[in-house]
Amino acid sequence: MPSDGTEVELERQRQEGLQAALPTGLVRRRLDVARTGDFAAAGAGPARRIALAALVRTWLIDRWADATAGSSPAGVALAMVGSTARGEAGPLSDLDLVLLHDGRSPQQRLDELAERLWYPLWDAGLVVDHSVRSIAQCRDVAATDLSAAVGLLDLTCAAGDEALVGAARSAIAQDWRANARRRLPELAEAVSTRHTRMGDCAHLLEPDLKEARGGLRDMTVLRALTAAWLTDRPHGDLDVAHRRLLDVRDAIHIVTGRARARLSRDDHDAVAALLGYPDSDAMLTEVSQFARVLGYAVDGTLRRALQSQRARKLRIGPRRPSL
Repeated sequence: MPSDGTEVELERQRQEGLQAALPTGLVRRRLDVARTGDFAAAGAGPARRIALAALVRTWLIDRWADATAGSSPAGVALAMVGSTARGEAGPLSDLDLVLLHDGRSPQQRLDELAERLWYPLWDAGLVVDHSVRSIAQCRDVAATDLSAAVGLLDLTCAAGDEALVGAARSAIAQDWRANARRRLPELAEAVSTRHTRMGDCAHLLEPDLKEARGGLRDMTVLRALTAAWLTDRPHGDLDVAHRRLLDVRDAIHIVTGRARARLSRDDHDAVAALLGYPDSDAMLTEVSQFARVLGYAVDGTLRRALQSQRARKLRIGPRRPSL
């Protein structure tokens, strides 16, 4: 048996380990903002995500000021992509950042600036998807990587040269529209492959609210199709369904303490209680309904976009019905 002094020391070490495991810095502040207010209150979800987006952007502006010693260098900017740029990030979502430059800055200067930016983010315990690119490099990546192209459509300035970010976003959007008809079959195949791999969110007991059919990723696809000017997407019920799925995703972050989107069976009751549902069955019923709305919307919008592509092809000979 250990002595009393040994027991006290072991308890002290255990408490220190627990404190070390607690989130700190921006992670803690994001959780504090997310836990403020009632998750079940009307409009709480959008208000919470607006507050989270404002907190992250203010924090990034401060880090930019530290990295640039308070100066405002021309031709460089810190830009956001993905859910961070759209203001839809959850309490523990990863940060997707790009150090954008005009291609005229010395490489050594860019490397030094990147180090001064990324290391404080890592030290804060954040999971950061980061890159350093010029406008030309962004366009090249978007031309070859479909996922990157869709993400870069949301490019938004966090700090630095706003005109540079605006020029990059306009160039990427123009390229996307110019090549949309050629890339549409690739996009449709990627969506179909993902749905087959991840299943249908409306019919799963443990759905992935991001990647499954009817999940949050499909809303990103709808926005990309709209940005291509091939077709419009539905509104109304679709926007409500999207917001409610985001609310469930946020609740998963709070309940699990991790940046995940899978609604596992072990978390059903806790997530349902946080969102104000009477039980987990009521929550799963609504999640299924929301996923159906989103899944139907992406299927119909993709079909209309593909039909518009076929309509541009040259028809030779008389038009006959296809039976």
